[in-house]
Amino acid sequence: MKYAFRLLALASAMTTCTASNAGDAPFDVSTHIEQNVPIIQLEAATDQVVLTGFNVNRGNCKAKLGGVYPLPLTFKFGQGVKLFAYSCKVKEVVLTTDQGNYTYSFR
Repeated sequence: MKYAFRLLALASAMTTCTASNAGDAPFDVSTHIEQNVPIIQLEAATDQVVLTGFNVNRGNCKAKLGGVYPLPLTFKFGQGVKLFAYSCKVKEVVLTTDQGNYTYSFR
């Protein structure tokens, strides 16, 4: 029970996010843990956005897209994808899009 509570507390703490250009950010980004793997959830917050690249922890975290999707990926409002960040504590995610680069920081 203590272990589950700690995971829940960790997941709750990890979902706190701030983004540069927050009002204009084309994605809502959150993190959580699934089967001991940190997951970065991207969800489009604009009518259309093209994801052309991403970087986790300034390149110090090897993250992979969920599924077999090649970049670039086009998203419509509400659509999303997961990034799997194996063996990393996610501190920062930079998304490269057709609308610019956006940095999301996690506490």
